[in-house]
Amino acid sequence: MIIDDVLKDKKSVAIAGHVRPDGDCVGSCLGLFNYIRKEFPEIEVYVYLDPIPKTFGFLKSAGNIRRVNTYEDRSFDLFVSLDCGDLSRLGDAAHYFKKAKHTLCVDHHLSNDSFADMNFVEPEASSTCELIGNMMRKEAIDADIAACLYTGMVTDTGVFQYSCTHRSTMEFAGFLMDTGIDYSYIVDHVFFEKSIESLKIMGIAIDKAKQYLDGKVIASFVTGEDMKQVGAFPRHMEGIVSTLRSVRGTRVAFFLYENLDGSYKGSARAFGDDINLAELAAKYGGGGHAKAAGFTVQGDPESFIEKLVADVAAIYQEKNV
Repeated sequence: MIIDDVLKDKKSVAIAGHVRPDGDCVGSCLGLFNYIRKEFPEIEVYVYLDPIPKTFGFLKSAGNIRRVNTYEDRSFDLFVSLDCGDLSRLGDAAHYFKKAKHTLCVDHHLSNDSFADMNFVEPEASSTCELIGNMMRKEAIDADIAACLYTGMVTDTGVFQYSCTHRSTMEFAGFLMDTGIDYSYIVDHVFFEKSIESLKIMGIAIDKAKQYLDGKVIASFVTGEDMKQVGAFPRHMEGIVSTLRSVRGTRVAFFLYENLDGSYKGSARAFGDDINLAELAAKYGGGGHAKAAGFTVQGDPESFIEKLVADVAAIYQEKNV
């Protein structure tokens, strides 16, 4: 699928991604937004996202991101959903999706239910940025567009170390590097650079970490009170679950943090093929990928961690691991 064919004869386009946008979501949305503005200046195009982490503020057009006006009664010619597995994950942007004349979904989540008119879903892809980037005409991708796409690829592959990284991923990343982007800055800024609040809340999470099933599983959580103690917010939770997963011998890592409404946002990471985290997360209303997934739950976090560990133990028993 070539994105130019989909954009042909369209006069208005809305772009949006999932709630609580991460690097792949922000990068794919801004990458496509900049592409349309450059190659199709006649198209009225808007990008709608929840407030993005300040880390991604350096990307071109980050200041053009809008919030949805649910009182606005308009119908876009095309709505493009990026990096979003189902309609509910679009949040308020679903308001425009439902009114659009045509809808397109580009995504790499295993749990995607193909909710648009046109769906381009590749669960094995490294990132939505790689997918949407390969739908663009290569000669039209400049450094500004490339920086957006490279950012999403870096974050979703853990700087090309996760198993979702393929030869095609590296080849496309190399192409983006050749456009003149400051790729070393992007890697350092979006992946390795941490605020003091991030380090402090990570310290609390590490201190609370417990191992289960002979060290195969590790889990931790932080409460709203923990976050308040060090001045941390949800945006400071990035990277904690991956750090837990890095403990020697770990096959599965879980991390939960408290939301303002008292619920807990959970993240899971796995190593190897023992567990399909997307299936496990779906049991609790979440989703994602085989080795990286998320969910939101109510109740006591320690009790829920015990449920997750029991789930993993049952899978291991079934597979005789």
